[in-house]
Amino acid sequence: MTRCRRGGSPPAPPPPLENDDLLREILLRLPPQPSSLPRASAVCKRWRCVAVDPKFTARFRAHHGKPPLLGVFQHRDDGIVFAPVLAPPDRVPPQRFDLRIPDDHPYLGPQLLGCRHGRVLVFDRPRAEVLVCDPIAGEERRVAVPPEFRTAGVNGAVLCADRGQGHVHGGCHASPFKVVLVFMRIHEYQALARVYSSETNTWGHPSQQGLHIQVRLVVVLRASLLVMFFTGC
Repeated sequence: MTRCRRGGSPPAPPPPLENDDLLREILLRLPPQPSSLPRASAVCKRWRCVAVDPKFTARFRAHHGKPPLLGVFQHRDDGIVFAPVLAPPDRVPPQRFDLRIPDDHPYLGPQLLGCRHGRVLVFDRPRAEVLVCDPIAGEERRVAVPPEFRTAGVNGAVLCADRGQGHVHGGCHASPFKVVLVFMRIHEYQALARVYSSETNTWGHPSQQGLHIQVRLVVVLRASLLVMFFTGC
């Protein structure tokens, strides 16, 4: 009979998938598709605890960088709708991101201005407001527009204003944002712009080209390309 050494042998390392640190590193490298973490969390309670941990999900977003494109918002005859672009099991049902914005008038109803950094910007001209919608979080903020923008010919964009180190645009739904509205004075060949900050809940002073913000707007039919150069707003 062999006598064991005093103190016994060192314990064997746990299998890889039972090591929480190693499990996090493995799950961190899953593809950044909508179904990845939910499917991993269904394996067992340990995996679910890791997959829903806020610290881990923050690392997951930072590791993969830009989130995948889930779909696009389109302005159709029946209103502003979400059109998914991914195949199952990553396909998001259109009703999941329903903005629930009434369209009471075919010509004066809500106007889709754009979608950036996880938020959708809609101009509600009858109510003289812009709507900043976060479809994933199901949140919406209405902001009254300045008097000079309560007309047709308005364009704009919404942008994430979080400049923190390691921040991933579109990954943090509580981050501050800015709204840029542009009104083209066709006969004067000038663009008038104003910037709204969610941090101060105020609109900045009106700016024309060459002042605080330079804006170039190229309009092709109903589509537009907005290029902004911030110079100390």
